[in-house]
Amino acid sequence: MLPYMAYRYVKNKREKNQREMDSDLDSMVRSIVPDKTVICVPNVAAKLGEDSKEYIPGTLSIVEKSSGVFIEWKPSEDAETSWVMTSDDGNTEMVHARSPEEKQKCGARVAFSMDVNDLSSFRNDEPKRGSGGFPSIRLICRDGSSQVPLFFKNTTTAEFLDRLQGYITLRRSHRDSHLVIVVDQKSEALAKSVSMLDENGDILSRFMQNPYMTAMTGFSKITSFVQDQVIPSVLNDTDAVTQEEKIRLMRELRLAEEQMRVHSDAAGEFEVVTQLELPPRPEIYRELPVSKDLWNSFKLSNGSYDPMKLHHLKMNVFRGGLNAELRKEAWKCLLGYRQWHESDTDFQTRRAELAKQYENMKKQWMSVTEDQEKRFTKFVKRKSLVEKDVARTDRTVPFFQGDDNVNLVHLHNVLMTYVMYNFDLGYVQGMSDFASPLLFVMKDEVDTFWCFVGLMELTQKNFETDQAFIKLQMNQLRDLVMIINPKLANYLESEKSDDMYFCFRWVLVWFKREFSFLDTCKLWEVLWSGQPCPRFLLLICVAILDSQTNIIIDNQFGLTEILKHINDLSMHLKVDEILTAAEAIFHQLSASQNKLPAHICQYLNIGESAVSSSNNSPSKSDPDRVDL
Repeated sequence: MLPYMAYRYVKNKREKNQREMDSDLDSMVRSIVPDKTVICVPNVAAKLGEDSKEYIPGTLSIVEKSSGVFIEWKPSEDAETSWVMTSDDGNTEMVHARSPEEKQKCGARVAFSMDVNDLSSFRNDEPKRGSGGFPSIRLICRDGSSQVPLFFKNTTTAEFLDRLQGYITLRRSHRDSHLVIVVDQKSEALAKSVSMLDENGDILSRFMQNPYMTAMTGFSKITSFVQDQVIPSVLNDTDAVTQEEKIRLMRELRLAEEQMRVHSDAAGEFEVVTQLELPPRPEIYRELPVSKDLWNSFKLSNGSYDPMKLHHLKMNVFRGGLNAELRKEAWKCLLGYRQWHESDTDFQTRRAELAKQYENMKKQWMSVTEDQEKRFTKFVKRKSLVEKDVARTDRTVPFFQGDDNVNLVHLHNVLMTYVMYNFDLGYVQGMSDFASPLLFVMKDEVDTFWCFVGLMELTQKNFETDQAFIKLQMNQLRDLVMIINPKLANYLESEKSDDMYFCFRWVLVWFKREFSFLDTCKLWEVLWSGQPCPRFLLLICVAILDSQTNIIIDNQFGLTEILKHINDLSMHLKVDEILTAAEAIFHQLSASQNKLPAHICQYLNIGESAVSSSNNSPSKSDPDRVDL
């Protein structure tokens, strides 16, 4: 422990010094480059709250600073400021500036300064002529939060928005003329995305005209559309408009192949679900990560794990995750690389044999010559995909930074060896997202590879060509939202977004793109515990959507806006809060199991479904298995 503690001390000291240097540099830059106010709009009043009828007059500004461009609102310094507003019911209200003490207190509640890069969208409401109202805007942040509405007394919002467009690209929503969306400049050209879709135009048009015949003659080309275009679109920072076009086509394909669709339970699939009155969600607290001492307390003398305490051990992992120093040992067990019943000696013997198998498979792909590659099209395509993905996977993480980083070589070797291990599946974009945290923890190719094999047994159906399992999970997610949040479910249905494809990336790579690297490690080990139900991943999806309900509905988001908003949540989600909310939802549903439809109980492994599943031993191919 001492070396690790010493390392942490030195690391914390360096980070503190770096923060101090950054602060000094920022102060120095500020002294050299003063703040510049680009526009200052006076007489802009902030509404104190959603249901409040009180307004605070103030000024709205765009300010260029050394650290970026900021939108700022401050309460007016003029103690005599007052003006008339027209409320929603047509009545006029006089807005008075308060006393300096009151103004300071109330103004501090609503004053803000936000970087323009944190702006996701905003509502821009212009009153009808003669109505007596005032133009207003409401800024919505990337993390889903929003500022209070701001009302313009003496002018329209046009000049302010014109100046704002000098720093960010804005586009008005085609579904709601009052909603303005911040567009990523890198992905602004929709024409490019349309031309990409036209590459599939012939096969797609034939499919729509005669889906049965086309399916018999070219179904593999259609299903590969998901692998070749939808998955890259979702994973490669494509704009929401492009993603929507891909998803609309995928939806049409889904409807056309409805007769081939996979159902988890034919009776449950068409079960009529009425709105249920659920009990309140319990208050849930996360626990401390499992320490090495606690982990070792579950071991027997030979290094195997006490089967009578195994469930308790997994629950500890679920409730708190693992200490970082324990992950290398624990992940091997959670992913089935090491069996729970194996002694230390037995595992070391088997590991030596598995190391030989790995080296043999590695030699197979390394020995393929350029001449052989000319007649080995699938291999060449997969090799190219691996090389492209390795070059862009987690490059901001120090462990993978630098062009000559040996860890990139190890990651490439692991993925190429998996191509030889499972040539039927091969390699699909997104698999590198699963492999990189394993290599980061294991620091060894052999251990990383066999852990990756175990993880792919859990996730490989996500990457199969027909995407049947992804569609199945989207259907299950929709069913869960209908139970948990019928208001949101009805809204999504009204917007033709109830196929839940805007959650595609979440499910495809298990939130790898939504959380930080270390938070992803915690989330995954919680999921690998298999507790408290096989589909806890979907409850995490429900918890996030549930928290965003008001933002989505109040702003009347359509599919494009929902996609953009969901994508903008990336790196703004707090893993412990989400896990707590998801667990609370599970207990809320579990307490209502007698009211729930049978297929919902099956997803959650509660009620009679839990009893029946316990009588059947889970197999490795079973996606619902708990013990690996």
